Amino acid sequence: MGEKDTAAKHYFANDAFFADAFNFFLFSGKKVIKPEELSPMDSTEAARIFGEKSSTSVQRHRDLLKLWGARENEDAVFMLLGLELQSTVHYGMTARNMLYDALSYATQISDIKRLRKRQKSKNAENTGNNDNSGNNDDAELTCENGVVTIRMTDSAEFLSGMKKDDKLKPVITLVLNLSGKPWDGPVELHEILNVKNRELLQYINNYRLNIFSPAEIEDDDFKKFSTACGFALKVVKHQNDAGLADVIKKQKSTDTETADFISAFIKHKKIFQEKDTNEVNMMNGLDLWGQKLQVLAVIKAFKNIGQTDEYIVDYVVANYQVTPDYVMKLIQEWHDSIQLQEQSKAPNPSIPAGS
Repeated sequence: MGEKDTAAKHYFANDAFFADAFNFFLFSGKKVIKPEELSPMDSTEAARIFGEKSSTSVQRHRDLLKLWGARENEDAVFMLLGLELQSTVHYGMTARNMLYDALSYATQISDIKRLRKRQKSKNAENTGNNDNSGNNDDAELTCENGVVTIRMTDSAEFLSGMKKDDKLKPVITLVLNLSGKPWDGPVELHEILNVKNRELLQYINNYRLNIFSPAEIEDDDFKKFSTACGFALKVVKHQNDAGLADVIKKQKSTDTETADFISAFIKHKKIFQEKDTNEVNMMNGLDLWGQKLQVLAVIKAFKNIGQTDEYIVDYVVANYQVTPDYVMKLIQEWHDSIQLQEQSKAPNPSIPAGS
């Protein structure tokens, strides 16, 4: 997991920011999901497929998974909310997320089966202590020579381990696109299937991604967020363009968690200056960031006309309030960027036939 994905996972583990993101996507910013209604869940999805004696174990790790316990009228309603964080487009995300959701449902079925077994074992023990026989709503129990036999009254319930009226918690998985660009990958399973006969698609179950791309949000709509999450995602949107400076200037300060998160999406890692409170001031750091961009522009201009590193260092130190070491560090950054560009343009070596 890259720096941006790691920073995002830590940031959205906070229930307030997690709820804010889902409220924006699902309810246009209305505060339907409340942070106090969220409970962290084990993000490891594991299930045994095709039975218990002869089966295959499958395990996958989600980025974040939380249980939302809401109320509808007088009844509590529970739902699983998953958040997948992508700093780059994943072109197989439809199949990957489909597996996550399927495992969530399979895990719930396994949990119900285990609960039913515990209930029946307890009933069997109680029946064995009461004349060694008895019945209940779920199974017929008998005991002979100290051996308890359980026979399910419904073969369908026996095979599935569930009752007819058992229900599963619905699962909503949201993919947060942190690239700063619109999602250009498939959003439906049908898009990645090789199907020549298009008439068959109506019989092939589809799966659709819930893609949340800050790059596709209008700047004014970030006001619909109720926490600093809106500012953070606005930075994500403008991370690669000149509009980032204006976004930061308008915000001026933010909480430390948000500052830590957005520092992964800007080029100057020390853009923030901490206050005594739980906030950081961004203006002084923004000036330093702007100065860095100016110095890099000078370095690029001089390098393009063939000037030496020594000449550039002397010029920049004389005209900007920086040290020679600082200038040399930026020159090295420039060299590294040029090297990466050249490597990306280099043709792939040909592979001899038969190798």
